[in-house]
Amino acid sequence: MTKYLLFKLSVMKYCTKCLYPDTKPGLGFQDGVCDACRYVAVKNKIDWHKRREELKVILDRYKSKDGSRYDCIIPISGGKDSHYQTYIIKEEFGLNPLVVNFHPHDFTETGRANIENLKKLGVDCIEFSANPRVYDKLSRFGLLELGDFEWPEHIGIFTVPVQVAVAYKVPLIVWGENSQMEYGGSDPDRVFLDKEWNEKHGGYFRDKVKPEDMTRYGIDKRDLKPYIYPSDEEIANVGVTGIFLGHFIKWDIFKLLETVKKLGFNTFPEAREGTYDNWENLDTKYTVYHDYFKFLKFGFGRATDHTSIEIRYGRMKREDGLNIVKQYEGKIPRKNLDEFLKDADLTWDEFLKICEKFTNKSLFKTDKSGNLIRDKNGDIEKIQYDN
Repeated sequence: MTKYLLFKLSVMKYCTKCLYPDTKPGLGFQDGVCDACRYVAVKNKIDWHKRREELKVILDRYKSKDGSRYDCIIPISGGKDSHYQTYIIKEEFGLNPLVVNFHPHDFTETGRANIENLKKLGVDCIEFSANPRVYDKLSRFGLLELGDFEWPEHIGIFTVPVQVAVAYKVPLIVWGENSQMEYGGSDPDRVFLDKEWNEKHGGYFRDKVKPEDMTRYGIDKRDLKPYIYPSDEEIANVGVTGIFLGHFIKWDIFKLLETVKKLGFNTFPEAREGTYDNWENLDTKYTVYHDYFKFLKFGFGRATDHTSIEIRYGRMKREDGLNIVKQYEGKIPRKNLDEFLKDADLTWDEFLKICEKFTNKSLFKTDKSGNLIRDKNGDIEKIQYDN
């Protein structure tokens, strides 16, 4: 099953403007500068007033004329983007959205508080809770075979809102940022989030492993329904269309944060493990392990994401960002480790073996026999942090 991993075995090269490495999947470089940094100049030249007017035309087209249905679906986690999407669509454009949450099984108190706060913006909300037995099987498969314990959530956040749109006959789904625009990739100008985009950039991994494949592992197809995207026929019958709000409104994470904090958005009281910030991925406890496995596979984690954003926005110098990355990134998350191991049904030694299975050893220090060198905490060290 490790065929799903495609390690890049060459020496890491880093963007000369931010701290992204060329091991980041789908990231392109030109003259030493990554896609995400190069697109900053493009964003600054876009006529955002014109884009907003284009959005207004789309929203008017899809808005329920007689109020007999919801005007649109907004997929939410309760985070900063969810608050911002809901605020913009409801308060600035006057639509009546139905917000839809795929409920993770490792929900945090902060995540719960944010969902309740978002509802207070004046919206109806559907919280979907998947069969815990199936969810847990998919989580364990995701960890053992894909290096992603959050795999069922990463699928469900894209499938369930579309299923709700089909069931409630609401043709418009308003997603948030286009990750390809904000974090680099091949589709930065994409307007629509559809099945094609989901399979290319969602949680299907490089060899397109899909939930349907899990029937080979003893899970009945009927129990996989929450994770299966509606058929082309179902989509066409309702005319479901998903758009990126970030294509029409300039996405500035830090201005966005200022806005949503005024709306009651809650952050963690302290930074999340693996980074220095406290405002992202607040709804799940075990996302920190997803980030750690990203570090093992590709040699970078959440601190690199956050510092690179700050560098691109001119809020941080590259040198300072590099020091932060060295300080925070690459350590095994310890805060919920015992609980995580219990939920994953693993011993510490078994966990380390899984970590090693997904580690690109060409990026980390090894002994003469090629074994990873671990410190007393079990942490390993990158060979190269910069060009």
